[in-house]
Amino acid sequence: MVEAQVEPPYPPDYEVRALREIATELGKKDWNYNENPCNNKSSWFIPPPPPNVPEAINNSTVTCNCSLPNGECHIDGMLTRTLTKWVYCSFTRH
Repeated sequence: MVEAQVEPPYPPDYEVRALREIATELGKKDWNYNENPCNNKSSWFIPPPPPNVPEAINNSTVTCNCSLPNGECHIDGMLTRTLTKWVYCSFTRH
């Protein structure tokens, strides 16, 4: 039996635009805006390296919450590494 995997829905356009602005500020050029940032299979998600392998500079991962009752996905955070430090941005909805 083959199990089908369903792609999560795209987050709202305004959230992706916010990521684009953040990327501009950080000088990030490796995000592909034609891909869904919530699918964990694209340029939006960089898995941690194996043990004893250095972290990549400008490594970043966008996290999403796709467990909302209405079936929507929303970007809820971003972890990125710059030349000097790790930065975590949390996106909170009110």
